[in-house]
Amino acid sequence: MPDLPRHVRVDVAMPTSDGWQLFVEVSPHGTFAKIDLTDAEAAACEILVEDGAGDSRALLAASGRVDARRRFGRALGRPGVVAASSLCAPDECGLRRDAPQPRLRFLLADEPGTGKTIMAGLYLREMQRLGFIRSALVVVPAHLVTKWQADFERFFGGGLRAITAQTVREHGLESGHDLWIVSLDLLSVNPSVQDAVHPDRMGWDAVVFDEAHRLTPTAVSYYQAGQMLALNTPRALMMTATPHRGKEWLFRALLHLVDPDVYPPVESNKEPSRSVRPGRVHFLRRMKEDLVDFDGVTKLFKGRRAETTVCL
Repeated sequence: MPDLPRHVRVDVAMPTSDGWQLFVEVSPHGTFAKIDLTDAEAAACEILVEDGAGDSRALLAASGRVDARRRFGRALGRPGVVAASSLCAPDECGLRRDAPQPRLRFLLADEPGTGKTIMAGLYLREMQRLGFIRSALVVVPAHLVTKWQADFERFFGGGLRAITAQTVREHGLESGHDLWIVSLDLLSVNPSVQDAVHPDRMGWDAVVFDEAHRLTPTAVSYYQAGQMLALNTPRALMMTATPHRGKEWLFRALLHLVDPDVYPPVESNKEPSRSVRPGRVHFLRRMKEDLVDFDGVTKLFKGRRAETTVCL
């Protein structure tokens, strides 16, 4: 066709009584031309399939994922973006209370089943995003290691590697990975693991203890492992649903790991002469009925009522 490039983009093609009428784009500035073709001329046209005959539904789905990533990238500077992009519903304790503290040292003692693990994961991911945390260590009882890894895989994209004796022997901690988890039981009895994870060696930015009530002076090896990590790491998050066993000196010993400047060490088996009530900057304890969503109103758990039944 005269004055037209070899290939043109056809925006509209309409059948006529003796052929086809095409509206084609003749310039990148949006200039169009009308062309009339006979049936024979139309049959001789070379048709280019630009999408490779792919599945249009798959293309739309991919476009949606790209747009979602674009929106996520634009939101990176907004507070709470980790919570918004995670597959969980955090309560008001998490990022509202914890994240604003760049050097958080905190005892989270909420009731079982209230999402303490999720709160810890949200905190770690948010602090990573803000640049406060580059490497962190999670310390849990042996039977919870795989559960923590599974939860991180499900809610936060994984990346929580386990430290074993073999990891230490093979110098795995020198890989530069950022998030590790270790069994408290292994840590308390294996000197090689203790040396390998010592903050002076690894420079942890944060340490998280699950089931932190195990860190008591009555369990000497556990408590010493807690002292080594908590007292030498700038950020420490303790989590337990049973923060004490009715003895204040045990509770004070745990709080000493949270903030040794505020809570001095106590003597074993000796109740302090003066009671201390921890402030909310260091300690939070709530029941399930108290937990609400980010709106501050919506309850996360239904209310419970206990009744005593007398059987005769």
